[in-house]
Amino acid sequence: TPSQARVSATIQYTGKNGFAVTHAVSYTVYGDGSVVVDNAVMPQGPDIVLARVGVRMLLDKRLGNLDYLARGPMENYSDRKRGSDIGHYSSTVAQQMTGYSKPMDNGNHEDTSWLALRGGTLPTLLVKAEGAPLQFSALPYRDEQMEEPEYSVDLPPSDATVLCLASKTLGVGSASCGPRPLPPYLVHSNATAFSYGLRLLPQ
Repeated sequence: TPSQARVSATIQYTGKNGFAVTHAVSYTVYGDGSVVVDNAVMPQGPDIVLARVGVRMLLDKRLGNLDYLARGPMENYSDRKRGSDIGHYSSTVAQQMTGYSKPMDNGNHEDTSWLALRGGTLPTLLVKAEGAPLQFSALPYRDEQMEEPEYSVDLPPSDATVLCLASKTLGVGSASCGPRPLPPYLVHSNATAFSYGLRLLPQ
């Protein structure tokens, strides 16, 4: 229609031992500047347990202030969320880092309806779940940057705000270095669809 445009793409990722993933994504851009992103993730090959099914965005690091409607304020995962109430919380991206001595994946929030990132003179980025609630994390580091350092004090200066949006996120298990999560909290490589909306808000 005259007030909207749609851009679609299909991306094929190839792994080992016959594992592959097709990601079909459609961006609908509306006349008011908002964007709705529809994702279909279709794995092929052996059934494996994944850490996350979602997308990652590398944003300007000046977007360092965060508001969200989700479970909080502490990090929470599918098997560690009963003590985290759904509410409206405010934080900085730096404060989202859980203080583990060894850097690792952290900062997840379950049952997310929306989040907003703002900072500096930049417009606020509003992200909304379209349909089912999502999970998100907003951190100053990518997973790859957290793998190598032995201690959090050895992390390099942040060069981005790293936003992850997911339809499924692996539970953390029954012990920090022990058994894997129980079966209900595993993320199998099944076909998954999820959607989110993006909007820039004036200051």
